[in-house]
Formats: sequence, C-alpha cells, structure tokens
Amino acid sequence: MIYLNNAATSWPKPPSVLEAVTAALANPPVSPLRSSQSEQPDVLTELRQRLGMLFHISDWQRIFFCSGATDAANRVLQGISWRSFSFSPDSHNSILRPLHNSIRTDGNGTYSLVALNHCSNVTGETASVESECQKAHDEHALLLLDASQSAGCIPIDVDEWGVDILVFTGHKGLLGPMGTGGYYVRRGIDFKPAQFGGTGRDSRVVEYKDGDWEFEVGTQNMPGLAGLKAGVDFVLEQGVDNIQRQEQQLALWLIQELKAIPSVQLYTAAKPEAQGPVVSFNIKGLNPSDVGYILQNSYGITVRTGLHCSPLVHKKLGTERYGTVRVSLSCFTTLQDLQALLQAVSAISNSL
Repeated sequence: MIYLNNAATSWPKPPSVLEAVTAALANPPVSPLRSSQSEQPDVLTELRQRLGMLFHISDWQRIFFCSGATDAANRVLQGISWRSFSFSPDSHNSILRPLHNSIRTDGNGTYSLVALNHCSNVTGETASVESECQKAHDEHALLLLDASQSAGCIPIDVDEWGVDILVFTGHKGLLGPMGTGGYYVRRGIDFKPAQFGGTGRDSRVVEYKDGDWEFEVGTQNMPGLAGLKAGVDFVLEQGVDNIQRQEQQLALWLIQELKAIPSVQLYTAAKPEAQGPVVSFNIKGLNPSDVGYILQNSYGITVRTGLHCSPLVHKKLGTERYGTVRVSLSCFTTLQDLQALLQAVSAISNSL
C-alpha cells in the first residue's frame, strides 16, 4: 500500500514511537503527582521542553496537553473572554464550529481574536504568520495560530513571530499517536480552564482565586504522550527545515507532473515557496470519491476525498459540492510513491 493521507493522520510512525507507546503500556503506569515512583522520568515536562524547542517557545511551561487540535481550540475559545473574531478563509471546522456554535459573546468581552490557519489542509498554502501577527497586534487583537497541518513539517517560531495562542495536534506532522495534542497561551492573557477536576496537587475542594488556574485535569494519556515525545524527538533529530525542504520538493514535483495531464484540475498554493505538503486535484468528468475508490482498490494508493472539513475554502475554489482528491505527504513519502500515483492518475484520465 502507498499511503498519501498524512494530512488526516501520518503513517508510518517512526519505530521509536511504537516502542515508546509499548513501553508505557508494558511498564508499571506512572502518572505525574499520582505515583510514588519518583525516579521515573517526567515525560510531560520533557515533552513540553521538546515542543518549546521545536516551536521556539521560551515559556514552554505554558504548553498544555489534551486530545488534539479540536479539543485544544474548544478549550482555548471557551477560556478566553473575547468580544469579536475573524478567521482566515481556509480555516478548519475545528476553529469555525467552536467560534460559531459553542462559544458565546455579547460584544463586551476582553479581547478581539484573529484565527489564522498556518497551512491549508486543502491547498497546502502556508500563511505569512509574522506579518499577520503584526496586523492583528496593530488592531489590538490576539492571534491564534492553527498549526494542525504545519507542526512538525514547517518551521514555527512563536516567540519571534509574536503568536499569542497556538493549537496543535500530535498525530500528523509530529508523528505521534492519535488522541494527542495541545495548546500554548501566552502568559498575561486572561485565560481560564474549560474543565475542572483532580490534578494530584491539592485534594481539597478548591475554588481558584487570583488566576491560579490548572489546565490539565484528570489522568493524562500517558502512553500517547510518551509516543508523542518520541515523535517530537524524531522531528528534532531530522530537523524541521530538512523535513520541509524534502516535502516541498516532492509536492512541487507532483504539481508540475499533474499539470501535464489535460483532464486534471489542480488546487494548490498561489506561489511555489508557499506550498506545503498537501496537493488537491480533481479529474474532469469524475467525482473525486470515484477517483479515490479507483486509486485505493485498483492501485493500492490511499488518498482522501471530499470536503476535508474546510467549507469556506471549498466555496472559494468552487468545489463545495463534491470536494477534491487530496494527496498529503510525510517525511516518509518517496518519489517512487508519487511516481506510482502519477501513473495511476494518468491511466484513469486516459480511460475517460
């Protein structure tokens, strides 16, 4: 099988990720502040430090873990008192739906908020984050960066760019297991937890005062986070700049080759330098779901078809009815994988 659906969930995972998850399950469980095994390494602290290195967050203690980017976005948007918001047209439903449904504002909140998608999960186009941060700050707004598609495969510099809030998932470019992810909220922002419960620090009934909040309650997904730490370590060892260069070169090669097929309609970044590891296309005369079915069942190639949970960008592209065929790469994708895809697309097109 050729797997080209890494924007949904990356596969394969590095062997070290599998080993870390297995070890966490095989060994006696250790949960921070809930075990007397004090000699065991503090996985959560180590993971926060590694992510601080990767994302260039000096205040890495402000990185909090949850089940993924959707969970992170909901917690952040419920925990901040905001009075207005805007969002990029390629925003994912993990941002759009919390903003429009589960969050209420009466216009009297503390903050204006700008939600920016770092890398589109439909076209692969990457945003100029630093300039967008400056624009937001000029308007006295906070910038929330959705790094779901960029974390681990595109460089991120939170401190240098001035990002106020970052949400990320662990199971894509960070190469960790499903059900892992988290968020960062800059110190000084009035931010309250969306959930309350046991933390292991204080077993009394506590009513928090003076902003002394705790943001990780209940038992954490320690096997998953151990796997995420191994994935982040792998990304740091490879170098995120190297990963971006490799994936971008492959994506641009695929785009150029697909352009040569007359029946292919491409949906990609406007400029080559802004192209991330996602390429969308359609074959004229075929429903994208049919193309995906043929690729899977006749050629053993796994892609993603449909609307990709990003309704606004599909409306902009004119693909809001059926969506697109999406090819998404990882650091394990090879030129041979893409050559096989190209041959299959050519064969499908020639059969029309």
